[in-house]
Amino acid sequence: MAAATAAAAAAVTAVSSCSKRDSDIVGADLPKKAKKGRSPPEEEMEAFFAAAESSVARRFAAKYNYDVVKDAPMDGRYEWVRVSL
Repeated sequence: MAAATAAAAAAVTAVSSCSKRDSDIVGADLPKKAKKGRSPPEEEMEAFFAAAESSVARRFAAKYNYDVVKDAPMDGRYEWVRVSL
C-alpha cells in the first residue's frame, strides 16, 4: 500500500511540474478586463447594418433570382413555386 501511495505522489509531482510559461498559454497576454468605450452613435450603426443587409440581399437575388425585400421571385435560373403549409 505504501508503494501505491509513493507511485501516486510521484505521478502528481510529474504532472504538476509543467514547463509551460505563462506566455505559452493562449490568452495569457489578454487584459483582465476589456476596456469600456463608448458605443458608436445609433445612426452610424443603422447605416452600417443597412448597407450590409442590402449587400447580402443583392448577392442573394443575383444568385437565386429571388427578391427577399419584396418577397417575390424574379426571372432567372430558378423556378420558384409557392408551397402551402
